[in-house]
Amino acid sequence: MAMELVKLPNLLKDWPWERRLNPHYEEMRAASWRWFKSFQAFDPKSEEAFERCDFGHCRTVVDIMMLFAIDTYTDEIDEFVTKEMADMIMDALRSPTKPRTEGECVLGEMTRQFWELGRQTSTAMAERHMIEMMQLYLDAVVEDYLKVRRHTCGCLPSFALMELEFEFPEEVWQHPLLARLRDCAAYLVCVGNDLYSYRAERARGRHAVHNLMTVIMHQMDLRPQGAANWISNWVDGLMVDFMDCKANLPSWGPDVDKQVKEYVEGLAQWVRGHDDWSFESQRYFGTMGPSVQKTRKTYMLPRVDALDSPSLARWEEYILNPTPN
Repeated sequence: MAMELVKLPNLLKDWPWERRLNPHYEEMRAASWRWFKSFQAFDPKSEEAFERCDFGHCRTVVDIMMLFAIDTYTDEIDEFVTKEMADMIMDALRSPTKPRTEGECVLGEMTRQFWELGRQTSTAMAERHMIEMMQLYLDAVVEDYLKVRRHTCGCLPSFALMELEFEFPEEVWQHPLLARLRDCAAYLVCVGNDLYSYRAERARGRHAVHNLMTVIMHQMDLRPQGAANWISNWVDGLMVDFMDCKANLPSWGPDVDKQVKEYVEGLAQWVRGHDDWSFESQRYFGTMGPSVQKTRKTYMLPRVDALDSPSLARWEEYILNPTPN
């Protein structure tokens, strides 16, 4: 079966922040994975697929990545049930010492335990923003995709966790240039996510409609390569915008400036980290991720509903192996 070759643009070729790995990565990943497995949120096959994603570094940050199992649950339910689930999660986040209702979805207790631990090392500023950003994320899950893409990618709550040790004035956090830096970083993450995930999403036939690649192809009458090139040009503009905002941040005094600098560095590292993770985990390209990252070559796959019956057994092989047969 012929498959269409697509050369993925190197989105971060001019990004000045290099890859950095947390020295506590292996220890924190193992601890968080044991915690996640204790909830038995998925069946064994789904759990194995989720583990291949290889989320996170710092313990609290790893835990919130595990919480994005929310996506897996909400993919299969309507907006009304999703709203109920979002309300449950926010209640657990706002009241992490309150026992959860017996029989409710496991995500409620997961959220409670996550933030019961996280707030032990959180400043008041970080706690406030964590709750605000999670509310935006969950609201976006329920709403229209195109209006809220930078929220649906889920990185804004993760950005809030970079603040765990920071405590600077709210007017600094709300400054238009710092807000724009957050927006640029969020778009850089979600745009990269849509580019790298499109191949597998299209093959699975369910979620590609909620992907920027699909939107661009539809609106501009492009093939996947054309849409990937369009995304590359857009990312170039976002990076210029990010660097301009960083260069023009005002001074708020030595103590605040030091914290803001570390915060902006964290945003930049998040962008780099997500790009590397997209290839180093097995979520999008299976074990071929490092090869795809080097060559930038991958192949569009047939939708599962386009495969004949004998091919269905090889469906996951198609998705996790980006080379043509």
